[in-house]
Amino acid sequence: SAALAHIRSQRLAAARSSAMRLLSLLCVLLAARPAAPTVFEPGSPCLEHRGRGKKALVTGITGMLGSHIAEALLERGYQVTGVVRARSNKRNIAAFAANITVVAAELTDPWRTFRVIEETAPDYIFHFAAQAFNSMSYEEPAYTLNTNIMSTLNILEAVRKLGREKDVRILIAGSSTVYGMSTEQWDGPIPESAPLQPVSPYGVSKVATEALAMQYARTHGLQVVVPRFFIHLAPRGVEALALHEFARQIALIERGLSPPVVRHGDISTRRDITDIVDSAPVVACLAESAPSGTVVNIGSNISYSMRDLLEKAVEMARTPERIRLELDASRLRAYDERTVMADISKLRQLTGWMPRPDIGHLIGLLLDYWRHEISFRHPVGDAADGGRGRGAAKSEL
Repeated sequence: SAALAHIRSQRLAAARSSAMRLLSLLCVLLAARPAAPTVFEPGSPCLEHRGRGKKALVTGITGMLGSHIAEALLERGYQVTGVVRARSNKRNIAAFAANITVVAAELTDPWRTFRVIEETAPDYIFHFAAQAFNSMSYEEPAYTLNTNIMSTLNILEAVRKLGREKDVRILIAGSSTVYGMSTEQWDGPIPESAPLQPVSPYGVSKVATEALAMQYARTHGLQVVVPRFFIHLAPRGVEALALHEFARQIALIERGLSPPVVRHGDISTRRDITDIVDSAPVVACLAESAPSGTVVNIGSNISYSMRDLLEKAVEMARTPERIRLELDASRLRAYDERTVMADISKLRQLTGWMPRPDIGHLIGLLLDYWRHEISFRHPVGDAADGGRGRGAAKSEL
């Protein structure tokens, strides 16, 4: 009868929902698997945990980079306060939210920024809040420049006006995008001495924020360190990052929410990729021990083919034989450096860090993360398109 059929349908839906919840939990557990510990050479200053009794203020704490570095700071003994925006997605800090203090602020507001720093009285500031995507910066150059430059200026000015130039150590997140065209002209890994020739508004904004930080160090005596981050990845990222976008599409395909096609932009490029979990203690150590005025590359010194990484991700899918790749012209960027690889000689001298990349493990974590995300965004029975359209944003490579 229709009634029995309806009951059977409800029971089947409940069973499927339960199975998806279990799968979701499994994905969370897999994503939480402990990574190999960060390795430092004997005698490294990073082996000493200097955070006990110290206060760290982390901007952009709900982001991929900020959330993982906040966890590293907690492990090193810091009291952590995170700055969030009123509309921030706080799921990325849920696992350790009970161990931190959270304050809401728009860092482009100078008065609010001043009040946050005055009230929290940090010993260290880790500034990661930014409009951080190259592709978006081409479409929103004014927003990118205003957000990144003004938030950095407001933090530097607040510390200066509070008279805490010698008391607060500030780490301003830099970026490999400052090199831009120099990566095409340099033979081999690119050092800090290479010319700054950015090719995106985002890259220009990072040149400007870095220059501001150095100016405040020289003119006002602020204690500032700028690590130039090459591509760093871990769970908690967004679709604008290429490997995250590949993993997202694969997770949608596995759920039957998208046809078995992974659409991509230019995958002939090569990129230096680092696991944030491995490098997070290094970032904390730079803030603690690098001389003020230090600008230093932070990467793995290994360059990966984006095509190889995509093919590896597909190989790790549950039904790889079903999936094909397709170039999507809408994902091509206005300018794409061919090969980017960090010279990390200076970083090794400062920290004694010995990168231990495991790109297969990292891709597996990203796939697990997006399986969980898709099950959260699209519960069983959701007939949403799942991102099949071609209007997707260009992803970062």
